Amino acid sequence: MPLIQVTDLEKHFTITKRRHGVAGALKALIAPERETVRALDGVSFSVDPGEILGYIGPNGAGKSTTIKVLTGILTPTAGEALVDGCRPYENRQENAKKIGFVFGQRSRLWWLLPAYDSLEYTRSVYSIPDDVFKRNMQYCKETLGLGRLLDKPVRVLSLGERMRVEIAMAMLHSPKILYLDEPTVGLDVVGKCELRDMIKNINRQYGITVILATHDVMDIEKLCSRVIIIDRGRLVWEGDLGALRKAKGNTRVIVVDFASEVEPLQMPGLVPASTEGQKHVYEIDADTVDVDTVLQALAQAGQVLDLSIAAPDIEGVIREIYTEGSLP
Repeated sequence: MPLIQVTDLEKHFTITKRRHGVAGALKALIAPERETVRALDGVSFSVDPGEILGYIGPNGAGKSTTIKVLTGILTPTAGEALVDGCRPYENRQENAKKIGFVFGQRSRLWWLLPAYDSLEYTRSVYSIPDDVFKRNMQYCKETLGLGRLLDKPVRVLSLGERMRVEIAMAMLHSPKILYLDEPTVGLDVVGKCELRDMIKNINRQYGITVILATHDVMDIEKLCSRVIIIDRGRLVWEGDLGALRKAKGNTRVIVVDFASEVEPLQMPGLVPASTEGQKHVYEIDADTVDVDTVLQALAQAGQVLDLSIAAPDIEGVIREIYTEGSLP
């Protein structure tokens, strides 16, 4: 049974159009022109317990609006969202006990106080029992490396260190679901890798379901078992990473270095991308021609010094989806 079930979810906002200049401001005041924005337009999906779901889309696609509905901050205009059997916007307190959240660009930490004080504050807000608090604090110290950070004022912590404490705050009350909105934004390469490992460990050891909203393709590839892409309030793709790679066709990219210059290979299903000199790059349509057949033809064309085959670039596929707004 799904832990999260979203059915035909819609959220509309009414905004007032603004005009330039004093005359435009007066007109907007006297006779305002209003427009309805459909932030969510019939979105439906489900999330199973223990899953790490990538929820991605361009800016303004509706990702944050969806998360705000699931966390109970917003009430949908139409449709329904169930989180562990309850409507979060009707049962906010009950829902809050089941979820944790981290917003990469909005900190909940007390800036001038030691990091531990923010955790103690969270303990009070959620009325966490002593044994649960001690157990979860010990886990966070071991997994997130909090030991040396707790006594330091938040203002002296690096961004990566603050994110560790933010995740610990979200974990203290043992939530079933963890919402992460751009958790790796602004981190360096090492910090991103460490944070991804932490999220993996949390998911594996605690079985916590993770909803990851991000623009970072590496977050998706390293963490997510399934991906949902939303654009302009509509769901335009849902599936695993393997299916996403095949979204624009079952293609492969092959790069081959010959010992000497050879003529470009000509055969159905093989598209030359670059064939100058000794290095050739081809795109293979695996639905038209077998990869082994191509490899045999390349070996017959000349002496091969080096050869590599790569699956389609996830970032490129997602970019095409954003540009087109839908899949074929």
